[in-house]
Amino acid sequence: MAITGSGSLAISFSVFMILAAFLHKVDSQNLATDNVSVIEGETATISCRVRNNDDSVIQLLNPNRQTIYFRDLRPLKDSRFQLVNFSDNELRVSLSNVSLSDEGRYVCQLYTDPPQEAYADITVLVPPGSPIIESREDVVSEGNETELTCISIGSKPAASIRWMKGEDDLTAETTVEETYDRMFTVTSRVRFSVTKEDDGVPVDCIVDHPAVKDLLAQRHLEVLYKPEVKIVVTYPDGLTREGDNLDLTCIAEGKPHPHQINWLRVDEDVPPHAVVTGSDLYIENLNKSYNGTYRCVASNAVGEAYDDYVLYVYGTLRLTIAPDRWRPQAWDAL
Repeated sequence: MAITGSGSLAISFSVFMILAAFLHKVDSQNLATDNVSVIEGETATISCRVRNNDDSVIQLLNPNRQTIYFRDLRPLKDSRFQLVNFSDNELRVSLSNVSLSDEGRYVCQLYTDPPQEAYADITVLVPPGSPIIESREDVVSEGNETELTCISIGSKPAASIRWMKGEDDLTAETTVEETYDRMFTVTSRVRFSVTKEDDGVPVDCIVDHPAVKDLLAQRHLEVLYKPEVKIVVTYPDGLTREGDNLDLTCIAEGKPHPHQINWLRVDEDVPPHAVVTGSDLYIENLNKSYNGTYRCVASNAVGEAYDDYVLYVYGTLRLTIAPDRWRPQAWDAL
């Protein structure tokens, strides 16, 4: 007997209500979990959470879909899994001493009809070892280029490396190599020219990784540079006049320390009775024939440098003495 009219409408309405009730039930029992990142050797916690549970069973499966916990029971014979909390609305389980083999997708399952599943991906982080800096040479001369290499071994995921010279960032070339055990080795290399101001400046290789921050390796630059030379007048303090003595000191600094300091007179010979003692030049009883440019030259293994002192000898002042006063008359002609 065919059902028509109001009877057919009633059946359709009933089917709709049953379907709506089923969908409401499934929708109201929302199953949720979270992905977990954990450092190797530490503890990961997986939380399977249900909203508005109607006494449906919660269980946790490993990536091989073996049951770890069924309600508050643990069928899996791995004592590293421990029950943290069990209630109608949550199954929370801890996994201690996590290793790389524990990585994967864990399944929270709720026994509804049909069953609901939510997935928690466990990612195991392996921090890198202490970075190592290697240098192409231990000592470099000013104006030359140096090269430093920093190596970060055995991390997961790959570490990132940045460089600083003093307060300045350096641009590097970086390569990443994955090893057979899913670990990564990162090699970073910097090249730059050095100046004498770089001597003693620290160069830092800084390694960043999700499992650890600011691992540091440091190398202080050792830069050789040619001498810096300065002539200081020790005596006299003021104008140099005929009959005065002249004492000059040559101050020379460099790395390595200057091994030789020489005095000369540009384009002429040094006066025969001038006395040179180490870095000092001494001339007594000046006269105008000594005028000229005196040069101190210092040298080391890197190079040489000099400083000049221009000597100008002034004549003496002649005085006319009167019975009641004195007054200067004139300077001697130069």
